[in-house]
Amino acid sequence: MDTEENGKLASFLKDAEVKVVWREEEKTKVGRGMIKNDDENFVYLVGEKGTVIVNKKDVIAIKQ
Repeated sequence: MDTEENGKLASFLKDAEVKVVWREEEKTKVGRGMIKNDDENFVYLVGEKGTVIVNKKDVIAIKQ
């Protein structure tokens, strides 16, 4: 995960605290933190509890 090659989403929300909601195993999950990077398949969310890698297909919403 190289910070020099940020994806479009990471560049757009640079240094912004966000809330990401996604679907995982028939449950709705919520993560809070900063999007450090994204690629064509995944979003890398870094928060207080660590890093979460979420598949973009499972993302329901991103709130700034």
